Amino acid sequence: MFMHVLNSQEFTKTSAHLATFANDPIQMKLNSNQLVRKAASTTGLLLILLLAAFTLCNYSSLKLSPLPYVHVSGGAATASRETATSPVNERKAGAEAGAVCDVAKGEWVPDPAAAPYYTNETCPLIDSRQNCMKYGKPGLESILRWRWQPRGCNLPRFHAAAFLRLVRGKSMAFLGDSVARNHMQSLMCLLSKVEFPTDTEPKDCIHCTRKYHYRAHNFTVCVFWTPFLVRWNLMRAGGQQFMDPHNLFLDEADPEWTRDVAGYDYVVLNGAKWFTRPTVLYEGGRLVGCSDCGGDPNATAAPTLPPHYAVRVSFRTALRALRENPGFRGTVVVRTVAPPHYENGKWYDGGNCLRTRPMRSNETGLPETEAAFYAAQVDEFQAAASAAAAGRFLLLDISEMMQMRGDGHPGQYGHWPHEGVGFGIDCVHWCLPGPVDVWNELLLHLLKG
Repeated sequence: MFMHVLNSQEFTKTSAHLATFANDPIQMKLNSNQLVRKAASTTGLLLILLLAAFTLCNYSSLKLSPLPYVHVSGGAATASRETATSPVNERKAGAEAGAVCDVAKGEWVPDPAAAPYYTNETCPLIDSRQNCMKYGKPGLESILRWRWQPRGCNLPRFHAAAFLRLVRGKSMAFLGDSVARNHMQSLMCLLSKVEFPTDTEPKDCIHCTRKYHYRAHNFTVCVFWTPFLVRWNLMRAGGQQFMDPHNLFLDEADPEWTRDVAGYDYVVLNGAKWFTRPTVLYEGGRLVGCSDCGGDPNATAAPTLPPHYAVRVSFRTALRALRENPGFRGTVVVRTVAPPHYENGKWYDGGNCLRTRPMRSNETGLPETEAAFYAAQVDEFQAAASAAAAGRFLLLDISEMMQMRGDGHPGQYGHWPHEGVGFGIDCVHWCLPGPVDVWNELLLHLLKG
C-alpha cells in the first residue's frame, strides 16, 4: 500500500480550503459531495492496486513452493515434494504414503541409549556356548548398542506381548541345524519378558528335536534337528558328525520333521553350514555326485559337485514337501544363510573372529560359498512362492545384514579358557543377547504383514 505525503505548500492550500468550507455551509455541502465522489473513486483504485499486489505475492510464493508430484515405485504411488530430498524427509514421505520398504537393505547404526532385551541373568534359556556375557567377551557392552536401520523406513523393536498375541493358540517349528536352535533360543529369551515356556520333551542332548510350550498363550515352539533338510546318514558306522562324510538323499525330505510338521501354523526353515562338509549325493536312488568326497572309492568315481548344488536341491525338496503336505496349511518362512566370520584360518586351524564393531555395507560382501548358498535359497523360495497362494511363503533375508556383524559371535568366549571343547573358537553361532535378536524383529515384522 502506497501513501502520499503532503509538502508545505499543499498543506497550506488544503488548510485554506477547509477554512472556506467552515464559513460557507452551502459551499461546504457541495464540495463535500465532490469529496465523497473523489474518495470513492480513490478507494476503488486503491482496492484494485491492493488486489493486484496480493495476487502477485501469491504467484511468487507458488513458484517458490511447487505442487507435490506423484512418484511411483514398485506399483505403489508415493506423494513427495521436489524440495524434500534429505533421507529423513524421504523416510517420512515413504512411511506416510505406505511405500514398500526392503528391510533387508540398510546399515547398522549406533544406538548408545539402547539396552539389550534380556541378559544372561534374566533369561536362563541361553545355550552356554552362546552365553558371551557369562564368559566375558571383550567389547560386548558396545557390540550390543547397535541397531539395524533399513534404508527408507524404520524397523520396530521387538514387542514380546504383541508377538504372543499374534501366535496365541498357534505353533511354530524351526527346521535346520544348530543355528536354527540359536534363532529359536533368541526368540524364547525375547518372549521371557512376558512368559517362560515349559520344556514338554526334556532331553539331555545337543543335536536333537526339542519342544516348548507357553501355557498362558497356548503357544508351542519347536526346533527339528535336520541339518540338511533331506534324509541323510553317516557313510561309516560310528563316524563323527562334524568330520566324517555324509550320504544325502536330495529328493527325500527328512522324516525327522516331515512326520510331525503337519499340525504347525508356522515353519521357519534354513540350512547352510553343514553342506560344506564332505557329502555324497543321491537322487532317485542313484549316486549323482559328491562334494569333498572324503576319499571314499565309490564316491570319488562320481562327478564333483559344488556345495551349493546340494543346497539348491535340498531346499527344493523341503519346500515342495511343505507345499504338497495335505495336513500342513501353515505359513513357511525361509531364512537365508547366516555367514560365519572366521578370519586368518578355519575353525580347526587358528581362525578367529575378534572384531568389536560392525562393518558398513560398502566394506564387506558375502564370501563366494555363502553368496552361492544365498542365490540358491532365494531362487528356490521364489519358485515355491510363485506356485503357492500369495503370502504363504515369506523370505526372512538376513544375509547382508549379518555379513556386517563379525563382532557378534562368541569366538573363544563360549566356554572357560581351561575347558577342552571340540568347537573351541565359534564364529558360526551368535551371542545371546546379540545381533541375532534382529532376526526376530524381522520375523515379527513379516508375520504382522
